[in-house]
Amino acid sequence: MPASRPSTASLRAARPGPLFPSSPEAVRDFLSQVLDAAGLEYDQRMELLGGLFVAEAVRPYWESGHAADDAHELLRLHDAELADAVEALSPILLGRAEAHEEAHLAVLEVDALLFGGG
Repeated sequence: MPASRPSTASLRAARPGPLFPSSPEAVRDFLSQVLDAAGLEYDQRMELLGGLFVAEAVRPYWESGHAADDAHELLRLHDAELADAVEALSPILLGRAEAHEEAHLAVLEVDALLFGGG
């Protein structure tokens, strides 16, 4: 975890030029700087980027009005390897999200027991 978060001004100063980078490498560097500025821990970064990967993979099909299953099938028709990657990553992300939710609910229950809410 970073010792302190960079300010927006320092982020802009560290990255002079146009606000939006124009090459994949520049976008990658820019996103890394944004993640640093957000102060996200490694696990949070991986979950965020994994979720973004899944969302971006199906977005063209989802935004065209298709249901989730149909969007995934269209992705598979267009790029089977990418669809395989989405299928492999999705259960991991879902499992982590469920674990976070369960942990949060457990903390709320303990809090209620300790402080008279339950």
